Amino acid sequence: MTSILQFALLALIAVSFALVVGVPVVFATPNGWTENKGVVFSGLSIWLLLVFTVGICNSFVV
Repeated sequence: MTSILQFALLALIAVSFALVVGVPVVFATPNGWTENKGVVFSGLSIWLLLVFTVGICNSFVV
């Protein structure tokens, strides 16, 4: 269970970094939001899934 938690936490950090860098770039480009709206929402949904996964796995790891 510890290795699942570590992998999920690493994925959460990677997705968070990608969103922190990518979302301002999407808003800064002309027509960026209309063209990349799906990518931003996909990243957000993956991020939320990873947050809940890390929280659930953390409750099992002592």
